[in-house]
Amino acid sequence: MVLRVKDYCVIGVLFSVDQISKWIASQYLTFLYPVSIIPSKVSFILVHNYGAAYGILQHQRFLLLAVSMGVILGCLFFSKTIIQSKWSKWGLIFLLSGALGNMTDRLIFGYVIDFVDIRIFPVFNVADVLIDCAVGCFLWEMFVDRKKVSRK
Repeated sequence: MVLRVKDYCVIGVLFSVDQISKWIASQYLTFLYPVSIIPSKVSFILVHNYGAAYGILQHQRFLLLAVSMGVILGCLFFSKTIIQSKWSKWGLIFLLSGALGNMTDRLIFGYVIDFVDIRIFPVFNVADVLIDCAVGCFLWEMFVDRKKVSRK
């Protein structure tokens, strides 16, 4: 399978949702004053993340840009090989959307805008959720879908 025009349109929409949500967060949220959505559970607060997941690789902008670019180019170059089912296709769509969103922030600002705080995880954004969904899709294909195929 390969990515088709409609898949690239979905990537564009997801990327846009990420960027618009970050723009709204940067316009209406502040660093010190969280906006509580569900008291003591979920809030919105502006965070400039200079690192990767869980704060690793702080202030390694060019390394993180290179990794993002490598992931994006690798996904595009190997998409025929990567896509084995609808799960890996959606995984690739989510991964490309999320990686593009966070890479764009790093290119423009030098950091990633995070704003969702659910207390049990570091503050995150829509692109991070997309990357997590990609991992979920790939894991589902590896451990659930493949078991179904091997039983038949």
